Amino acid sequence: MNPRKSASTWRVVGAGVSPHPEKHERIRPVTAKLYPVTTETETREAIEAAREALKAHDTIVMPTDTVYGIAADAFSHQGVAKLLADKGRDRTMPPPVLIFDLAALAGVVDDVPNDIYDLGGRFWPGALTMILHAYPSLSWDLGETRGTVAVRVPDDEFALKLLTEHGPLAVSSANKTGHEAALDAQTAMDSLGEDVAVVIDGGARPKPLESEPNEDGVVVVTERDPAPSTILDCTSFPYVVVREGAISVEELREVVPTILTRAEADEQAARKVEEAEAASSAPSESTPSERALDEQADLDEAYEQWDSTHTVSGEPARRASAPVAGSVAASLLGATSALSSAFSAGVDQERSRGYRDNTPKPVRADEPQTHPVPADTARALVFGESKIETAAKDEAKSAEAKTEATKTEAEAKTEQKDAPEDHL
Repeated sequence: MNPRKSASTWRVVGAGVSPHPEKHERIRPVTAKLYPVTTETETREAIEAAREALKAHDTIVMPTDTVYGIAADAFSHQGVAKLLADKGRDRTMPPPVLIFDLAALAGVVDDVPNDIYDLGGRFWPGALTMILHAYPSLSWDLGETRGTVAVRVPDDEFALKLLTEHGPLAVSSANKTGHEAALDAQTAMDSLGEDVAVVIDGGARPKPLESEPNEDGVVVVTERDPAPSTILDCTSFPYVVVREGAISVEELREVVPTILTRAEADEQAARKVEEAEAASSAPSESTPSERALDEQADLDEAYEQWDSTHTVSGEPARRASAPVAGSVAASLLGATSALSSAFSAGVDQERSRGYRDNTPKPVRADEPQTHPVPADTARALVFGESKIETAAKDEAKSAEAKTEATKTEAEAKTEQKDAPEDHL
């Protein structure tokens, strides 16, 4: 059967109202070609015509399992832009993508969790659209998707054949934005016939449900009310139903029990905000000193557990013997009187409460202040430098410090001005 091309259309303006009822206005002609798919031959011709139009970056109208859709090659920037223009949309409303099978999902989506495969295995082909993170290296441009893509496998024989032979398609409902979705080919032709190249006539949508034949060979046919696909946002966890449609929330929860409705997700988010605000405004139940003591007690308990598990046959933890007299370690330990008095009886490695108590303690005025070992002294002890060399170095450093101190204020300002900027 040859495709039928619609003729040009005329519209009467103001008939019965205008003083010039004979005045007519010419509108754009319907140029789309209509292809029925009632036979295998017609289906083959329709697929060839659709593929030719898609390769030419044009748009087509095709049946799906829910409503009729306007489609373009998902990887054709020009085709997707035309799809949005035909519908009267901008880039802020990107179209979903149809694929032919769950196995093709990994080719367009990045990092597919097992939950997604479970949902796809249960509801695909079918009326479930899942929003996922798009594969970053794909060269398509669906609009302002923010790195995501809405994917579905339709439960329609013709759509699956076309998707298998051509590849992923960007598809949106076949209507102008703000109008009702087309449930048959003629409605789609009336709405988009002057924009698209091909219209596939697959009969009314949605198709009625047909049961399996019973013992008597009778098939029960049940009419279905039109319903869009259910849209599930899977870009974060828990998944959220952003549009309820042909598949109910209860059915989805049979596969993934943690799925939320949009209202439930909003309520959960509001509750978290309230809890955070309450926590930030609540008075502190303990002072900083009390919290520090609690933390110290927890640390003490952890050390005691460590000691008990590292004790051999009930014996106390082992202690290291004192350093050999005259060794580098002995010299370092004797560098200051405070350190030598602490280690004169030997180095105790047992973790005692006094060692673990990190709480700052006030220093009495009559207590001798303990200062760090000077670098030159430590170097002399470790590397064996003579006291004369050390003293000479100390004298040179002292002279240099005095010279620095005698610099005038003007010289200091000049040096500061010439110093390089700090970009940290």
